[in-house]
Parts: sequence; structure tokens; C-alpha cells
Amino acid sequence: MAEKVIIDTPDTLFPFMPPVWELIGWIDDKCTGMHTLLHRMQEDNDLDLARVDRKTLRKACQDGVSPRIAERIESNLHKVVEQKNVTELLNRITPTEPVVRDTNGTKWLMFSQGLLEVSNLSQPMQRLELPRTFTFLGKRAKAEKILILACHNARKIEALPEEKLAKMHAAICEVFQQYTLLSPQEIRVYSAAMIDASRPGQTRTIDLIAEVLKCIFSLRVDFYHQLLASFMADILQLRESLKLSPRLDDALVNQGGMGQLMPLLEEGKLITPTNRLYEFWLDAFSSTGEQPMSYRAMAMHLPRPLDVRTRVKGKADLQDIQYAADETRRSKLKEWRGSTVPEADHLTKFLESLTGEAYSAFLPFIMTRVATAWTKWIEQERTLLNQLVQEHPALAENLDLEWLVERFSRYPQYWAHAKAQDTSGEPGP
Repeated sequence: MAEKVIIDTPDTLFPFMPPVWELIGWIDDKCTGMHTLLHRMQEDNDLDLARVDRKTLRKACQDGVSPRIAERIESNLHKVVEQKNVTELLNRITPTEPVVRDTNGTKWLMFSQGLLEVSNLSQPMQRLELPRTFTFLGKRAKAEKILILACHNARKIEALPEEKLAKMHAAICEVFQQYTLLSPQEIRVYSAAMIDASRPGQTRTIDLIAEVLKCIFSLRVDFYHQLLASFMADILQLRESLKLSPRLDDALVNQGGMGQLMPLLEEGKLITPTNRLYEFWLDAFSSTGEQPMSYRAMAMHLPRPLDVRTRVKGKADLQDIQYAADETRRSKLKEWRGSTVPEADHLTKFLESLTGEAYSAFLPFIMTRVATAWTKWIEQERTLLNQLVQEHPALAENLDLEWLVERFSRYPQYWAHAKAQDTSGEPGP
């Protein structure tokens, strides 16, 4: 039997640099992997690509397919590169060194560079440069490679199991100290938990499971919050051209854009970042000296739905149709305030109407996308935690939603660190 060919680079779940598809899925909940992008390319009739069904595309990216099918998919990719005239871009973002097994850094750099180039082709502002963002990703990817190689090498040496684990422990502690903002105590506890979980024959106690889960979540928070703070530091350099309202200017300068939108627990109820975002919009775009606008008034800034999507019963005059259209807008806004990902064009038109001619919709668009991703993430964690507690009730004594929200809500500390590094000119972790 011929060897199967895998189109995509396999992801690793190691949270020091989480899979890039995790973030993409929060931003675009219909995009679940490379196979989704390949399928979307096929749906573009102008490209005239060979058809490969969705299940086969998923197998090609995860488990592998026959060389014949792989050749068809690769031919489609070459055709897209030629027709979209992105050969130069592809050459720039293609890695020149071998990808280290069990790392995600290379894919992060490729996707982020490609996304920036595509965004610059479509956005009307000046060309966007993100030096701090790519510096962070580059350092993190390098540290990830160092850590993974150190662990691989430790497993290969001729030594007792405890000696191997000691070398892995030292490598983990060193990388965490240099490249994360975790506290010394967190590094000590979490690194020990990772090693204990790797020790052959180790009993998986509830305490150990809880510490491993806390470690995984804390590392992902550290990565995403450092990434966002670096990105916002880049956006801060565009401050003069962003046309920000006073409230948005303060939010960017002093809060890193998102510092006021942390999830909250009020009497056990989770208040999500998207809920807080639209509450912030009520005040941020109200006229000075006036009462904040209502959600009913805000909904009128959504694009008017098509008549075919406006539901009315029986005979209806223009007033009935208008009322139904307004109800559709209010319903759509309610969905957005939950965790529904707004379509890009609908969100753009809404924010352009909401901000008016006086202000730009650029930063509000970014804030909305981040808030939606955050909400998806924290709700996903809540669901997972509930499932784990059902399986292991004693886990609730060590890990609960309050701990997750508190850990998640440390973004202001990351923004303060990013601003301090930017001011001093010193390289960050």
C-alpha cells in the first residue's frame, strides 16, 4: 500500500503556543482547520478548481490521503497561488528551516504574516506594520523550539528516568522564567505538575489533575494576552491616524483596548466580554452631555435586513414591514451581544454607522473581534470545566469558574508590561 500524504503540518496541543486554528475558530466559527480553507477555495467558481469532497480534505490535513488525491489538492493550491498572484508572498512566509515536531510556532508565523498581507490589500488605511507582534511571535516560536528539542533530547539520553525528568524540568523552568509573565510560584507549581504527569506510573490524583489543568489554561492565557498586548502596542503607534473618540482613545492608551472588557461573575452569573463590549459602545458613541443610547437605538445602526428576510404575517403595509425589519435588527444585536460571530461586512457597516463620520471604525472592529473570541474561549472553558466536574466532583474544590475568570482577567497587567517595555526600549519576554 502506498504511503499516505498529509497536506497540513500537524498541530500540537502543548499550550506554550496553542494551535493557531484554536484562535481562528474563535474568530470565524465556521473555519475549523486547513481543510475548511481548501473547501472554500473550491467554492470560488472563478478559480475553477478540481473538486475534492470535504471529508477527504479533512483526512488530507489530519490522517493523510493517497498520493493521487494529494496531487490533486496540491495542484489546486498551485492554481490558487498563480491566479491570486501571491507567489512572492508564499515564498516570503514559507519556512526556510525544518519544522520541529510537536511545535506550532512556524505555523503561527506563516498564518499571521499571510493574514497581515491580505489585510493590507483590503483595508483603506495606511499599510499596517506590526513589529512588536512579530517580535513576540518570533521569540515565542524560538523558545518553543528550544523547549521541545530539550525535552526530546532528554528522553533520548542514556540515563535513569529521574535524571531525564530533571533535565526536562530544568528546561521548562528556564523557558517559563524567560518568556512568560507567570509568577515564580506559578512556575514552580506548574512545572512540577507537568513533570509529575509525565512520570511513569504516577498516580493521577485530583490535586495533580487540577494543577495540570491550571497550567494549561495559564500558559494559554499568557500566550494570548502577550500576543494581544503586543498587537495593541503596534496599534498605539497609529493613534494619531485612528480618529478615536475620547472614550476609545482612553481605552487604547490606558487599557490596551480591552482592559475594561474582562469577563465578570455577578452572583454566579458570567458577564461575557461581548456583553460588556456593547455596553461600552452605549456610552462611547453617545453625544457628550447626553444620556447613553439604548440598545434599541443601537440596533438601528445595523444594516437594514433584506425584505425577503423580514417576516410579517398576512397583509402588511410599509409600517408593518419597517417594524418587522427593526425587530430583526434588535434580534441580531442580541445575538451579537451573546457569542454569535458577526459577519465581517455586517459588522463593518454597523460600526461605520455607529461611529459616524467623526470617528474611524478600525479599532472598534478589532475590539469586537477580540471580545467575541474571548467570549468563545471563556464559555468553552466553562463547558469543559462543568464536564470535568461531573466526572470528578472533587475537582470543584481545586478549580472553579471564579479561578478561571480571575486568571483570564489579568490582561491589564500584560498591557502595563507591554507599555513599560515599549517605553524603555527593552525587549520583552
